[in-house]
Amino acid sequence: MLAVHWAPVSKTKHILRNGIRKSPNGLYCFPLTGHKGLDRWWVYFFNQCRVRARKKYNGIVFHIEQEDFPAYFGHWIGATNRHRFTKEITSVKDLGKEFRRMAMLKLGQIIAWNKGLDKNIYDADQQDALYLKLAEQELEQSSGSITPLLNNLDFMTLVIQDHQLVLSHSIPAKRIIKVMPQGDEFGRVHRLNKRSLKYRYTD
Repeated sequence: MLAVHWAPVSKTKHILRNGIRKSPNGLYCFPLTGHKGLDRWWVYFFNQCRVRARKKYNGIVFHIEQEDFPAYFGHWIGATNRHRFTKEITSVKDLGKEFRRMAMLKLGQIIAWNKGLDKNIYDADQQDALYLKLAEQELEQSSGSITPLLNNLDFMTLVIQDHQLVLSHSIPAKRIIKVMPQGDEFGRVHRLNKRSLKYRYTD
């Protein structure tokens, strides 16, 4: 799985030489989905919500490896306890499973809302069980594959647009695959001389 870490353009050269340094809480990034707008969600958030001073960012793309775990993957609100993340994901395989589970929960939730099937269910665990059951039934009745949903921009935006992935370790420079701009124009983006990648999910 690929991930993107957004950093100010002014720090790009330093990152390409020295790698991506983690903060005390870990290394913040976002799973690369192949959907341009979704992959740049955090840049829009930074520049529109006054969380940081408005500036240009570059996306530093790298491949997630086992050495980066444990990791946190979830909604950015309420993710910390006294600024310390609970990193419960311990492998690339587990991250893939959690990614799929989040998509299945959202699919089941949409079905339940449309049919009013969860109106009297208030326990979160019972809701999740219902959503997963409805999602599995939906997939069995259709193609049996979740891949079309993962490649659907509107659906994936509902699933992970406000989520973050927090890894445990810094990323060395040799593992950086490419640099991408926050918009259509490259401006001061520093390109890596490597083949371009196409990102699409497969089961």
